[in-house]
Amino acid sequence: EAQEALTRLKDFLTTPPVQTSPSSGETLLLYTVATLHTVSAALVVQHEEGHILKVQQPMYFISEVLSDSKAHYPRI
Repeated sequence: EAQEALTRLKDFLTTPPVQTSPSSGETLLLYTVATLHTVSAALVVQHEEGHILKVQQPMYFISEVLSDSKAHYPRI
């Protein structure tokens, strides 16, 4: 059982998520994170699988470390 778990973990870690495009009727979600030094955003598509299970796959990710001048922009 431990060997099976280790094998599944290795497979998961060596298979990066594949970026995908949405089909009609699928939900797009935008996750944003902003701190004093960084701004990040991830656009994901949510696939319906079965009655309850929803799977999210990344479409696009961006992250930027703010320079000193950008860090002093007004916080809106």
